[in-house]
Amino acid sequence: MKYDIASKRLVEIGKEAILKWLLDIDVESAELIEEAPRETVSLRRSDFPLLVKDKQGGERIVLIEFQTRWEPELPLRVLEYTVRFKLKYRLPVLPVVILFKEHRGAREIYEDELIRFRFRLVKLWEMDGGELLEKGDVRLLPLLPLTRCGREEVLEADKRIYNSDLERSIKSDLLTALAIFAGLKSEELMRELFQRRRDIMIESPAYELIKREGFEEGMREGMKEGMQRGIEIGIERGMLEEAREMVLRAYRVRFKAVPPDVEEGISRIRSRATLASLLEVAITCKDPNEFREELKTALEG
Repeated sequence: MKYDIASKRLVEIGKEAILKWLLDIDVESAELIEEAPRETVSLRRSDFPLLVKDKQGGERIVLIEFQTRWEPELPLRVLEYTVRFKLKYRLPVLPVVILFKEHRGAREIYEDELIRFRFRLVKLWEMDGGELLEKGDVRLLPLLPLTRCGREEVLEADKRIYNSDLERSIKSDLLTALAIFAGLKSEELMRELFQRRRDIMIESPAYELIKREGFEEGMREGMKEGMQRGIEIGIERGMLEEAREMVLRAYRVRFKAVPPDVEEGISRIRSRATLASLLEVAITCKDPNEFREELKTALEG
């Protein structure tokens, strides 16, 4: 989900730059088409259908699909989207799949006994990150970690976004997306980027959605590591109120309701490390009494 959020924001900010870089289209305008819910109740949605007008006056639909990993049924899904938009708009349709992770079976042609279908497949891992850094629009730089590049190029991309003339809100979203995509290359690098720019990233709505997603995913899975990823930014930042709420929420999920004395005890905790420890207890303890004992120990410590 975090890659979907980052991809969506990247398209909203830099769709013209993406179309120029990947498809060599000189864009006059590009409008994201919002598919009406009634039209897609039983149909899958394409990621980003764009109504594109080029500077020569031509119009077309460009369907952009961001895909983390290759899936065998992907070409048929793209074919479905292509036919649907072709029938609805009666315009040329250009389907594009932007693939993040390397896969030997990824092909831009689908063929069986009845159908031969071709779409544009962009294999980011084959693209030159240095060239993107040198010639690319700054709005494209969040994609750089997915190309052929090293740590230094990613850190340079981070620097260029941070020092750019873009609005602060846009920079915060681009830096957040850069860190998220860097996580596909190296979790350590992702953490480093979050540490470097946390002051501005926390202003990004994408950052908030991703942080919440990480927490909720961890809750659903009941996994300590997933939970920690969801709260690490908030707790390390010193957001004590948010950290307390996460402990309370974990308790509610496990035991339905939080007794007043437990809620009052958690509100008295002032240590980020203690709250992180109590969160783990809330997830893994056998019963409320075990949590109460740990809370008592924390308050006495």
